Amino acid sequence: MLNSFKLDGLNESTSISSKTNFADKNFISELKTALDNISQLQIQTNNETKAFEMGDANISLNEVMVNMQKSSVSLQFGIQVRNKLVAAYQEIMNMNV
Repeated sequence: MLNSFKLDGLNESTSISSKTNFADKNFISELKTALDNISQLQIQTNNETKAFEMGDANISLNEVMVNMQKSSVSLQFGIQVRNKLVAAYQEIMNMNV
């Protein structure tokens, strides 16, 4: 009876651990995807800006300016997310166990 209780507890902790690993991987993959999107937007904006400066007739000043603002806002958002993550990490590290 006691042995079966220990095994049940072991199975529960194992399933919690596997769910946590999945959540960690999911969070990490989402974070990487978001950072890749920010990077792609920055690269695209830089390429469009260079094309406009070189005199490409297919790119208007409005598009360049709007894309520069989108790129700036997404970068600032990414920085704020990073700041929140660092603050949360520091708070967890300062907790007394």
